[in-house]
Amino acid sequence: MNLLKRFFKKIESTEEAESFLNFSSYILFLIGFLQSILFTFLLGSFRNFYMDVLLIFIFGIVVRFARSRVSVILLCIYSLIILLGTTLTWFGIAAGGGNNIFLALLLLLLSIRTAQVNFQFHRMTDTKLVWKNIWIRHLIAVGFAFILSSSFFISFIIISKFLGITEMNSLYGEIIFESFPISYIFLLLPGLPWAKKRRMYTGALIPS
Repeated sequence: MNLLKRFFKKIESTEEAESFLNFSSYILFLIGFLQSILFTFLLGSFRNFYMDVLLIFIFGIVVRFARSRVSVILLCIYSLIILLGTTLTWFGIAAGGGNNIFLALLLLLLSIRTAQVNFQFHRMTDTKLVWKNIWIRHLIAVGFAFILSSSFFISFIIISKFLGITEMNSLYGEIIFESFPISYIFLLLPGLPWAKKRRMYTGALIPS
């Protein structure tokens, strides 16, 4: 009951908003952890769903440290897609989705509430976007992400050639090419050196 009260409690201060967003990020980490256990030990198909788990962890990190409004919108869209896919799989209409409709519903409800509190937090702190810094931060993130993913790809090719591997497993290919968006998201986090002097918001009490 206390958990439900905390979830639906009216937010009246920035401290309460921050507390809820931190709480939400921890729940996202927990959902990702539970999914990894479910896919690995119960369904035996973690290989097919590792990206879902990874994305949930990434969203949790961004919600915890960046308070990004774009990220919570994307989280809502992602959660809705997960719920639709799980529902279709549940009723046998389609295949390839998840199997735990209750966990998918929980993720969607958490996403919607997190987005609501996130926007409320930014209204309370009267944050305003600094477009110049936003463009600079994104360009830096894209550049470094490209370098990292390219280095990863070249290193993998060299190692594979050295070990005599002639066929690339599809999983390895996915990991290589998905390293770019993953690196890009992490490089936007506010704790990095080039981010500290280029805040994307003004008026907020959070690192941006």
